[in-house]
Amino acid sequence: MKRIILILLGKLTKQIIKKHRPFIIGVTGTVGKTTATNFVYDFLRTLHGDRVYMSPQNYNGEFGIPMTILQTKSPYSNPFLWIWVFIKGIYILLFKRSYPGYLVLEYGIDHVGEMAFCVDIAPPDIAIILNISKNHVVSFPVFRDYIEEKLTLARAAKRVIYNRDDKFIPAGIERLTGKEIVSYGIKNKDGDIYANNIKAELDDLSFSLVQGEESYEMHYPLIGEFQVYNILPVFALGISLGMDIQSIRERLTDIHPQKGRGSILKGVRESVIIDGSYNGGFNSISGGIEYMDGLSSEYNKILFLGDMRELGEDSKELHTEIAEKIITSSVQTVVLVGEEMKRFVYPLLLEAWGSMPEEVPEGTVPELTSNRVFSLLHSRLAGKKVRDIIMSASEEAKTVVFTKGSQSSIYLEEGIKEFLYDLRDVEKLCRQSDHWMRIKNHFFESVIAEI
Repeated sequence: MKRIILILLGKLTKQIIKKHRPFIIGVTGTVGKTTATNFVYDFLRTLHGDRVYMSPQNYNGEFGIPMTILQTKSPYSNPFLWIWVFIKGIYILLFKRSYPGYLVLEYGIDHVGEMAFCVDIAPPDIAIILNISKNHVVSFPVFRDYIEEKLTLARAAKRVIYNRDDKFIPAGIERLTGKEIVSYGIKNKDGDIYANNIKAELDDLSFSLVQGEESYEMHYPLIGEFQVYNILPVFALGISLGMDIQSIRERLTDIHPQKGRGSILKGVRESVIIDGSYNGGFNSISGGIEYMDGLSSEYNKILFLGDMRELGEDSKELHTEIAEKIITSSVQTVVLVGEEMKRFVYPLLLEAWGSMPEEVPEGTVPELTSNRVFSLLHSRLAGKKVRDIIMSASEEAKTVVFTKGSQSSIYLEEGIKEFLYDLRDVEKLCRQSDHWMRIKNHFFESVIAEI
């Protein structure tokens, strides 16, 4: 039944696109898709106002793109709402005259053939390829297949914007012909634009954007150098649309991270929470560790991390790299959630930071202990531990907590609730709808029942 619904949705929404012919900007990548998509949307809104549409639910993939085209929410398993979705789609196709002139679509994939299905429905006028790395690849035993799946978006587009720093994208883009291409980067200076002199402070991200011989100073209220990779595609888009850097900068002023994607929250004892709880892969967690390491030594730095999921056979290697990066950083304390973190990261941190107890009860085997690293059963328990660490710090300490981890059964946002200063800020956390809270409460009840 699911497959039948998907096929019908695809046919219906493909015809809607053919009839109304919106200008489509498609965004894909392994990390930062939703943030970059929202930045693109905010920018286009300053140019075209209400004629621009993107999914308020940040839908992507083979079901998400049709839902976005239909401008509706997913009915999930409700058959009556599915009937309503198809009725609405038929009305849009046959009777509705007004339709958005611009669609900003997020093309996410988790299996072979998904991108081809999506671009058949909605081939983009402009494709933005952010990055490609080993995350969400459990359904792609051969990583090359994942790369080619992502690059399908570029092949289907009239114009292409891509990250020149990426290890895998440039070679694929070089094979394309007959397309207008704009590139950006930080490390690579050979593209159309690049950023340098990047300074990532706790309340400000600044950098110089260079185009040819000209350099422009930029300031944004964002956290971390990695956000530059989400801003540069918007400038590249503006260039592709015929705008100059100054005009783009004047319009790209009011940008902020979405819930759980690097937003800043106030924690207990004046602590600062960098909330990346929505999801987390290797690149984003690695970038967060580097950001924390770069903060002044005056800060008490805590990492609140969950598993990196969907890595397949690369899980051990990538989790180990995260552990090694933590060990060489200036982070003081780490709180971990999830089996992968417990299995691969915790032992390495314990080995690096732990010590044997001075007194061991007779008949027991001494084990390494450390007051710098903790591995907890689930995020609510882990959140309490983070709160205890913050409260036990000296009164002069300025605490910063960086939070990041995969979403599936990790739910770090529920741990954040334990050390929020103002519980009214719960509404600023991700996945707080009734639907999600039912799922999470059931999960936590099942975990407790297994103890």
